[in-house]
Amino acid sequence: MAESASYYRYWGKAKPEAGDGPVYHLLPYHCLDVAAVASCWWEHSKSLRQQFTQSMQMVSEEQAKTLVLFFVALHDLGKLDIRFQSKAQHALSNLQPDASLKNAGEDYYHGPAGYGCFVLEYLRYGIEFGNEDAAFDWLQQVAGHHGVIPDYAEFINPAFVDESIIQRDQQARIDWISDLAELFQIDLNATLESVPPMLAGFCSVCDWIGSSEYFPYESTPNIPLSSYLESRRAQAEEALTAFGIFAQLKTNKTLETLFPGYTPQGLQTLVEQLPLQQNLTLIEAPTGSGKTETALVYAAKMLHAGLAESIIFALPTQATANAMLDRLEKMADHLFKDGANVVLAHGKSSLQQSLQTINRVTAQGWEEANQQAIRWLTASKKRAFLGQIGVCTIDQVLLSVLPVKHKFVRGFGIQKSLLIVDEVHAYDSYMYGLLGKVLQQQYQAGGSVLLLSATLPQKQREDLAANWNNSAVPETDVYPLITQIYRQKSLETFAISDIQQLPKSREVLLETWRLPELKFDESSLRRIIDAAKQGAKVAVICNLVADAQLLVKRLADAAIDTQISVDLFHSRYRFVDRQYLEDAVKKLYGKDNSKRAQGGRILVATQVIEQSLDLDFDWLITQLCPVDLLFQRMGRLHRHARPGHERPQNFRSSPSCVVIVPEQSLEYGHSGKYVYQNTRVLWRTEQLINRPSVEFPQAYRDWIGKVYMEQPWVDEPKSITDAFLHYQDTVEKVATMAANYVTNVDAKTLSDESDDATKLTRDGEMGLTVLPVIVEGGQRLTLEGELLDKNSKNYLELLSLHGVPVPSSWNGLLAACLEV
Repeated sequence: MAESASYYRYWGKAKPEAGDGPVYHLLPYHCLDVAAVASCWWEHSKSLRQQFTQSMQMVSEEQAKTLVLFFVALHDLGKLDIRFQSKAQHALSNLQPDASLKNAGEDYYHGPAGYGCFVLEYLRYGIEFGNEDAAFDWLQQVAGHHGVIPDYAEFINPAFVDESIIQRDQQARIDWISDLAELFQIDLNATLESVPPMLAGFCSVCDWIGSSEYFPYESTPNIPLSSYLESRRAQAEEALTAFGIFAQLKTNKTLETLFPGYTPQGLQTLVEQLPLQQNLTLIEAPTGSGKTETALVYAAKMLHAGLAESIIFALPTQATANAMLDRLEKMADHLFKDGANVVLAHGKSSLQQSLQTINRVTAQGWEEANQQAIRWLTASKKRAFLGQIGVCTIDQVLLSVLPVKHKFVRGFGIQKSLLIVDEVHAYDSYMYGLLGKVLQQQYQAGGSVLLLSATLPQKQREDLAANWNNSAVPETDVYPLITQIYRQKSLETFAISDIQQLPKSREVLLETWRLPELKFDESSLRRIIDAAKQGAKVAVICNLVADAQLLVKRLADAAIDTQISVDLFHSRYRFVDRQYLEDAVKKLYGKDNSKRAQGGRILVATQVIEQSLDLDFDWLITQLCPVDLLFQRMGRLHRHARPGHERPQNFRSSPSCVVIVPEQSLEYGHSGKYVYQNTRVLWRTEQLINRPSVEFPQAYRDWIGKVYMEQPWVDEPKSITDAFLHYQDTVEKVATMAANYVTNVDAKTLSDESDDATKLTRDGEMGLTVLPVIVEGGQRLTLEGELLDKNSKNYLELLSLHGVPVPSSWNGLLAACLEV
């Protein structure tokens, strides 16, 4: 190791100006702080060790660790340059008095510069790599720790700088690479293994934690690198604990211990049979049958087996994510000692407390790691990826494969977790294209995925398996069913053999109302109000927010002389209002008899209530929708047995559903066609509901299989078949577009807080955020009077909580509005 190595003359962190205490932290020490975090995390996490080692192939865990630590410690190689050093003149003048250079570092970014000099100068260093391309790939990943991985190498020595200074910088880089290789016992001439997919994200998070105030500045030069690294282990342990990364598991890993009071039923009885290894698991079972608990018990077993470090639970909407949080928090208390960091993407969390420790102002400004950590972590939608259990919408997962800043941090959070995707049938073709890329990345990183659905069309099952690892999934009539696909492309299915555990047969009575453009007439309004007057809890589900808003007004006007309350719930509220309204809906129409509204009541809602919300209605009226979503809506009928709290005596005793269909054949109107563009699915669904009732669970496989079969029905109108062929062509174009977004290296990297990024996850649907503000004295305030200051710590949190998601098509209408 070089004696009095030149890299001790370079700072890595510095205060903006001289003051009390050390004003700078030497670069080698900061890099070893980050390596200490990486080392402690590695030793603590069996799953990280396994995933890194597996993805690198043909190396031992110890070899994998030394390679990872070596390159993590090289992440700030670009700071060994006079241009970066000039960002803190007081530190530079103290460390290199002969190297005065002012204002030269304004356009110098040390991440890409470090990659550039490594690629373009390494031969000058007198260093030869056994596999130079692989070495470049490794350095490229850690050089992207400020948000964007550099896609090409560019490095030009500074002009108007004395050649001796340039040579000093070069020698410092030579010394640093060589001495780190000696410290970590790296043979640079050996063949380097492939880059592990999680390296960039792991390095970034370690850099954020290693930049926090848990690591005080040290300006004393020449402390031996090995001694310094060992001395920082205690701080690393403390910081990782404070950031909510470390948590200890309790021994609980059965349904009875994780969900006290529950007795295994249905598919839950199969959990003990499921192998513990990397896999894609598909759980298909009826609505309300305990799929969520089945998935979470299996996830707990995977955590205990060291096959995942955390759990990410992704749901279709914010409302479903909110509803899931309570269930996960209760389970987390039984799974982790001393509680767990359970993070809702749109809520506050204990993780935010640790932001206090990284709010350090430095000479680097926005390029400082802790400033980027603050910005990233206070943008609440992304905090979910660094807890023990994260709850988010599917959009937040899909952003991990799109060209947004720090996507690899999001990807790392997902890949180190067992990813659970609920209601997987609910996503459109474009989202399926992105989800396929997520599955591919999870497989490559050695992670696992659980997909939950009432049931899936065979084509979707095949596509999901093909994206995972090109496996084939045979068609089956068995239901309910758990399907597991393992890394070696082997497949195993698990079905219920105990007849007592099979879902009980359930009949839902069917009725159709033929109405123009699926709109309600006066007679239908009167029937809805009469049902509520008889004591029924009635749900009316519309396909569009505008339809729901109009209907609730008409019902309220029609019921003005009664005592019937009419409620409205949809997706187009500010998040702060959504939370209150959702809680109210769950109480009024939920499982708990003590909180449910007394007597009849009407809820007008959109699709937000068809998934994951535990609501229970006596009667359902819904506009026509695809059969799988119709079954989800029917799952809210008579959802719970109510001994002692019987259904309304004067109302129908059997679960009953009314489906509003078009008055004219083949005319699906504004309310259907523009929400569900596959008109063949709508037409086929309409044909099947023209009967007195539907029988579950048989209908799940039977009806969905018939509706989504690719061959035309015998009596299918040509116009419907032609419309499907056009739709299919559109789907293929959309899937190609999704793939292009993922693979386009020239795409502009977006801030993942922007509407432009959100638009990329749902093919433009709800791709715009509107923030209602009050303007007073030239300042913008929320409706509650909170100041919207871009420089405040809670600015991004306020945007998230007070914004309203609206369709991208509103963009033109809102062009004249103020931009925040």
